[in-house]
Amino acid sequence: MKKSYLAVLLMVTLAPSCLVAQKNEVALTFGSTISPAAEGNGFCEACPVQPPPGPVHVGTGFAWQATFSRRVADFRLASLSLELPVAGTPSRSEGSFLSSSYSSTFFTPAAQLRLLPNSRLSPFASFGGGMARFAGGGTSGTTGALQFGGGVDFRTPLSHFALRAEGRDFVSGRPSSLIPLNNITANHIQHVFVGGGIVLKF
Repeated sequence: MKKSYLAVLLMVTLAPSCLVAQKNEVALTFGSTISPAAEGNGFCEACPVQPPPGPVHVGTGFAWQATFSRRVADFRLASLSLELPVAGTPSRSEGSFLSSSYSSTFFTPAAQLRLLPNSRLSPFASFGGGMARFAGGGTSGTTGALQFGGGVDFRTPLSHFALRAEGRDFVSGRPSSLIPLNNITANHIQHVFVGGGIVLKF
């Protein structure tokens, strides 16, 4: 009996330390990207016949995101991590008079604030900045980008795995050289990513 009590006591003692030892996370999520504020007037400088006036919308596209994060401070009820999120959309359509498509990739190092890091449900918020890369219509361009958002992780019976639901807004400049985005009148574009996936903790 004493041995069984000792084993239980050892498990209870080591369990919190095992949770704290998991300072690194790799997350892979999939979802969609929308640009609710990306509109223009349909003007085409190179067209011999101008398209009729009207809004220009950027279509929704399939998107992915891979994130590595490392915990740098633990306050029990909250923790602070540095994260490296890379997100991309292989193809999105720009619905102007001459419809075209383009791809986008974002790299925005960020700070992540997490509440209740060792609980069953653990919400987090993220804010950072970096760069955005666009390609389409035979041209490409790079601009600065800001990223802010958040989500929640759901612990699973497997201690090293969790499920994640998240949403992030990547706000970038508009590359003047990128043909698919020439008709957008604003000097910045929102790329709102909403998705879910899996997290590996180690």
